[in-house]
Amino acid sequence: MIYVGIDFSLNKTACCILKNNLFSFNIWPLELDEKSIKKLINADIYVDNRQRLNKGETSSEKFRYHISMANNLSNKIVKFLEETIQNEKVVIGFEGSSFGSSGDAALQLAGYQYILVNKLGKLYGLKNIYTYAPLTIKSIAGCATKDKRGKAFMIKAFIEKDIKHKFKYVLKDNSIMLKKKTNYISGIDDLVDSYFILETLRIKENI
Repeated sequence: MIYVGIDFSLNKTACCILKNNLFSFNIWPLELDEKSIKKLINADIYVDNRQRLNKGETSSEKFRYHISMANNLSNKIVKFLEETIQNEKVVIGFEGSSFGSSGDAALQLAGYQYILVNKLGKLYGLKNIYTYAPLTIKSIAGCATKDKRGKAFMIKAFIEKDIKHKFKYVLKDNSIMLKKKTNYISGIDDLVDSYFILETLRIKENI
């Protein structure tokens, strides 16, 4: 059984995979700077840096832009998973929308994600795709209470896990390698979240 946790976003979708008792961490950022890319790669993280297409000016051009960007992101992820998972049983977990989320940004995010889920469903079957509320995922990380819901607490919870991967070791012992001055580079919290989505999948579904 292969477990996949996907923390989906428009700008830095992250994915954690557990295969043969080994974790891998992967991310598809949008126009990430070269220094940050090198830092991620040095932590044994797969990076596929994406570029923006021409957005255009009219409403029709902008509509086509988002469809094209969503398809581009989905195709990259699907191709990567196809190359990673070959004739093996797989289950995939996503984080669902936050309670009460609304507006254009939330609709856009949902639209992009549905395109990916549709493609994955055709490959692996919709019955093998699960979604969890953000608070459920935070509870698995031990960060469900109001005083522990920030990104820093999720990263701390990740560091405390028994994970044999360079990404965890760097965060624990040499976190400056993954920072810009005092803040973590873009994508670190998403990679951590993808791990806890995967753990939520394993615990909740007991597969």
